[in-house]
Amino acid sequence: MSRRLYVLLVLGICLGTLLLFAAMHKAEDLISRHLTRIKPEHQQVLSDYARRASEFYQARNEEGMHRLIAEINEKHDTWAAVITPKLNATLGTHVPEEYLGGLSFQRKLDWPVHTVWREVLIGIPFKDHAASLVLRLPESMHPRPNLALWHIGLVWVLPLSVLFFFTHWLYRHLIRPINILKTAAKDLAFKEFVQPVRPQLGRRQDELAVLATSFDEMAERIQLLVSSQRQLIGDLSHELRTPLARMRLVQGSDWPDELKRAKIDKEISLINQLIDDAMTLAWLDNEQRRNLPEHLQEEVKLDQLLDVICDDAEFEFESKLSGSVIKRHYAKDLLLTRSNTLALSQSLENIIRNGLIHSPEGCGLTVCVEPGPEYFVIQVLDQGVGVPEAQLEKIFHPFFRLDKARARQQGGFGLGLAIARKQVSRLGGSLKAENYPGAGLMVSLLLPR
Repeated sequence: MSRRLYVLLVLGICLGTLLLFAAMHKAEDLISRHLTRIKPEHQQVLSDYARRASEFYQARNEEGMHRLIAEINEKHDTWAAVITPKLNATLGTHVPEEYLGGLSFQRKLDWPVHTVWREVLIGIPFKDHAASLVLRLPESMHPRPNLALWHIGLVWVLPLSVLFFFTHWLYRHLIRPINILKTAAKDLAFKEFVQPVRPQLGRRQDELAVLATSFDEMAERIQLLVSSQRQLIGDLSHELRTPLARMRLVQGSDWPDELKRAKIDKEISLINQLIDDAMTLAWLDNEQRRNLPEHLQEEVKLDQLLDVICDDAEFEFESKLSGSVIKRHYAKDLLLTRSNTLALSQSLENIIRNGLIHSPEGCGLTVCVEPGPEYFVIQVLDQGVGVPEAQLEKIFHPFFRLDKARARQQGGFGLGLAIARKQVSRLGGSLKAENYPGAGLMVSLLLPR
């Protein structure tokens, strides 16, 4: 059984999960590397301030330091101070009281700055590390004023969007064939023709493709069954009209009652035969499409079965044979290892009876069996006039008769050979007819040994 869909789902879920986490990790890395760092030009401005402050600090130029601090405060709306390693302000600078506790959390210029830190203290050490320029990072120099939106967009919206489109693709991959199957099932319920589902799925080879193939086989079988049943009902209704009409004529005639009963009994027997044959044909039509091998479990001695059928036929057609016999040309101990006695006997009986019906008075049949390595070829040759070439295949169609008047007179409805072909097909064989030069019709039956 194909497990491609199972593998696809497992791989799809695993791949989707990996893509989600990879996208989130990539977004976090992007934010950490690029979106949470102070821009290079702003770093350069602050570094210049630190360089100038370092020069004033080394020269102990308190006035110059005050001018620099005032310049920073004025340009960037912030505060700045020179802080010693002991976190004390020096050279006349001071730190606002509310920021004294945060001096231990100074950040370097190249460190990331996150949105949760609205008040960021930047510490830029002097070259000799004797002190540092510490200032509150101006709002204008924050990496992203709307960094929270970037964080939401890159860490959550983007990965979830990737996951959504992947899930949508997976959903369509699964639901599309199901929708096609649903439409086909509705068509099967209300329409006579259903478009095959499997070709619509393209190159898929997963469980849904197997399901589509099974559905197509089921739909084809149902449509054939419905079609054959309609055909059978139509043919039956047509065939029943004739005996019913004859019964109505007999009933309205002035014949003696005993003769009426005899004629009506004969017509009833014909109707019963017609119904039995039609039901057999319908059952065979259904069984043939099931293609089940359970009925091929018997060993059949072909020569003995042919002897019994030929003996019965000679007895039934004794008056017509007028002393002639059915010539039998086959060896003894012909064994079929996987067959069905009932199906085979019904097929052979119908073929032999059909040959005797169409043979002239006083003429018999010839039955031959040619054994092969894998098959037996059974040939039944009659002495009739044969069948036109264009109608050799039609004689195996239900209710087909070359001479309808003669067939009714002899009690036939054109179902014998149709039943025989379907029975032979169930046995794994084939049945065909051909005109034999200098004789009549030869029906050849090919059976697996």
